[in-house]
Amino acid sequence: MQYAAVGIDVIIGSRAAERAQVTVDELVGRWPDRSLPLSGGDNETAAAADVVVLATPWEGALSTVAEYAGALEGKLVISMVNALTRWGRHMVPLIPPTGSVTAAVALALPRSRVAGAFHHMPAGPWADLDHPLEADVLVCAETRSTAKETVALVDRLPGLRGLDAGGLGSAVAIEALTATIIEVNRRYKSHAALRLTGVSTESSPASS
Repeated sequence: MQYAAVGIDVIIGSRAAERAQVTVDELVGRWPDRSLPLSGGDNETAAAADVVVLATPWEGALSTVAEYAGALEGKLVISMVNALTRWGRHMVPLIPPTGSVTAAVALALPRSRVAGAFHHMPAGPWADLDHPLEADVLVCAETRSTAKETVALVDRLPGLRGLDAGGLGSAVAIEALTATIIEVNRRYKSHAALRLTGVSTESSPASS
């Protein structure tokens, strides 16, 4: 929805196109004064987009992308999926055999350009179009070109700054940190997001 707010055509996908359209109608109804280029469709329709953002529950992430691996070939696929569960009263991270969901998605889509991003966006402010969220978005990808393209997409959203956080190995820490941020927000009744100090984006990251 944030990308629709800056004029980019967005397709919301679901296993059932009708369910996606219900979500679109709810979002458009929430912001009646905005012209949002949002549409709903099934996952096959969403997979035909130029850039695909994976935002499913972690349990269904791999089965979803594997089903559309052919349609996603050559495309930028951004995973914002976190493997989290509740342990008693606390939210804790789960570590998949691959180390992270992002790495698992990359293995399932060997012919796609997979990046991880947007893991730490608090749900409330992330959905508020009237008050842009001030946050840094850590981006991880195996190639510098994929990371650069993803950072550029992040930077198109008001208030957000994309930062190249290295290869997909960084996704282990990035995804796990989400549980900590959730706990902080729960304890302080806040909507905190990540912001790193002392980082200048005027020059390119050092070569790895």
